Amino acid sequence: DVQYVAALSVDVVPASGSLSFAFLEQEQTKDALRISRTLLVLRGLPGSGKSFLARAIADTYKDHCIVISADDYGIKPEKPESCADGYKALDEAVVARCADGNASPVLVVVDDTNHTQDRLARLGEIAEQQDLVALFLEPQTEWRRDLALLTKKTKRGLEEAHLAAMKGPLEEVSIPLYFGWFLLFSVKNKIKCTSMDFLKTLDTLDAFKKHSVDSEKEVDLEQYFKPAGILHCTTKFCDYGKAEGAKEYAENQAVIKSYGSISDLSLSAFFVTPRTCGARVYLTEEQLQLWPADAEKQAEPVPEAAASLPLGSRAHITLGCAEGVEPVQTGIDLLEILAQQESQQGELVEEMELGSLTYYGEGKWLLNLREPICVPACFSSIYGRKEPEPTKKDPEKKKKPKCAIL
Repeated sequence: DVQYVAALSVDVVPASGSLSFAFLEQEQTKDALRISRTLLVLRGLPGSGKSFLARAIADTYKDHCIVISADDYGIKPEKPESCADGYKALDEAVVARCADGNASPVLVVVDDTNHTQDRLARLGEIAEQQDLVALFLEPQTEWRRDLALLTKKTKRGLEEAHLAAMKGPLEEVSIPLYFGWFLLFSVKNKIKCTSMDFLKTLDTLDAFKKHSVDSEKEVDLEQYFKPAGILHCTTKFCDYGKAEGAKEYAENQAVIKSYGSISDLSLSAFFVTPRTCGARVYLTEEQLQLWPADAEKQAEPVPEAAASLPLGSRAHITLGCAEGVEPVQTGIDLLEILAQQESQQGELVEEMELGSLTYYGEGKWLLNLREPICVPACFSSIYGRKEPEPTKKDPEKKKKPKCAIL
């Protein structure tokens, strides 16, 4: 596969700035990706420089890198409806490479236009199923959206009309569903096990039973909370550019420069409420540059006193949710606890091996860790499947779920 990239004929070498990506420049990030599991999804119009970028990635990561090109599967991006078999074969090749060696390190590059939401979502699903972090990358060449220039640079012999038909869907998903830090596979199990140990211990405490509504009934917190899926700390929910401030966030230079970079997240506490279970993330000054200024105020409903909390207070990883509860509730629950902590509410219940356990009423528990847990995470993004069009009937307002047990 590396030979495939080396054999490419590149008529015009893009300017050096077009390869200014964290995963090509930062030594810490390169070292981490060499021992991690990553899916690099290249996207962009034909002629925009994807294969040049694939070559640069292959040159940087050498034996660690596998490039899978849509060209090898007869895929014609301008006629996706006629390429179902090609896409199926390409996806199977990606899965085979990712599954090879179970949980061993792998870096797979998918070289295709990937200009539709369905393709981005499908490759994101494969990454999740195979325990990889996905990065979605468009070449930074000056002509990447210039149709007149692209017709000259692409070797497909496409006319401007073909490229224009692809440009529309590509621009619709220029901005992802959300940005965030995604935990690397090497630490996911550690965090899951630590949080499960916390839940098991909480289950057995007399104080927990005392504060439960029905103290006679035994609670299995591990069963109560449904797993959260991809472990991550969301920075900005963008909804493909529809959310307030999404475009400004995506165009922020700190966000662009940090995309694909690896840094350590510091987990300072675990918390449990009747609705959610999560880990609090303490952000460094550098990480706060990627944190929206209004993140704490955008919680709905905004807990009282949350507005005065420091920037980054809402940063968290959702570990589990009660049935019928959306993951967005985790950050709101954390803000409620921190607002109470700020006003010195709460009852210190027990000094545990991991840290101090405090009860904040209404089923809210916080375990402040003696030693923060540092976990490597990749700053990336997520694409989801297209939501079905809502019916005209007005949706009922969601009620805040209550739990009879907690």
